[in-house]
Amino acid sequence: MNLEAIEPLSALGIELVSCNSGQAVFSIPLHGNRNDKGTFFAGSQYSAVVLSGWYLCSHWAGLNDLGEKVAIKSGEVAYPKAALGDLTVTAAFKALPEKRPSGHWRAMVEINAVDELGETVCKFIGDYRILQ
Repeated sequence: MNLEAIEPLSALGIELVSCNSGQAVFSIPLHGNRNDKGTFFAGSQYSAVVLSGWYLCSHWAGLNDLGEKVAIKSGEVAYPKAALGDLTVTAAFKALPEKRPSGHWRAMVEINAVDELGETVCKFIGDYRILQ
């Protein structure tokens, strides 16, 4: 999987910190992602959480010889607190991906973005598909 090919990744400063078969961790800086109030732009946070879930699913699919064609079907986001600093974004499976009657795999991913104090500033539940 070629993260460098995803143009918004570098534009927003999103960087991969670590990844294993059950969790992906990314960072995103406040610098370059501020809104007009000086807090973190919600659209930048949304990009980071969706991307982290996509990456986790792609990584898992690659480990399981399923290819890396992954798409998000839907998601639910909440912003419980304004973000005032750099963020750490962690994606983890709610349950292992399951094969659907269509032949595609469904992966439910829970993603949390925390600030430098460890407080949650964005919560996302994503319904991803690993396409076959």
